Amino acid sequence: MKLYEISAEFEELLYNEELTDEELQEKLQSLNMALEEKVANGIGLIQSLKGTADAMKAEIDRLTRHKKSVENRIAQIKDFYRSALTGMDLKKVSTSRGAMSIAKAGGKKPLVIDDEGKIPIEYFDNVPTLNRDRLRENLENDEVIPGAHLEERGTYLRIS
Repeated sequence: MKLYEISAEFEELLYNEELTDEELQEKLQSLNMALEEKVANGIGLIQSLKGTADAMKAEIDRLTRHKKSVENRIAQIKDFYRSALTGMDLKKVSTSRGAMSIAKAGGKKPLVIDDEGKIPIEYFDNVPTLNRDRLRENLENDEVIPGAHLEERGTYLRIS
């Protein structure tokens, strides 16, 4: 179903983003049309909104890739100037736009693990990990396990 095939009442629901969930439910209930027409319009509304969400996701992905590219370019330019200033043994260059200077990184010294197998055991934390598969299997076999239970599967709306 295309956007132009949605009735005027459903078109309002499509574009009015200020509706609360309760108001949306109320408007869907109050629409005066046959069930089949309501369902057809509901499918159109869902498909139209899904198309909008898909287009937004594609644009977000495109902008994310572009942002990463710009950030990489900034890092390359900074590396170039850091190397150039270091090679010329300059600590700071001031201009009308600002200053570039070579500074020592602060914080903790970087930790490098050369061979984890040689590190004494006292430097390792033994953190237990929940085995969800074994827990689920035992609960499915009617075992009572404090702190966990299985719930019935929910339902969902399928549009075909």
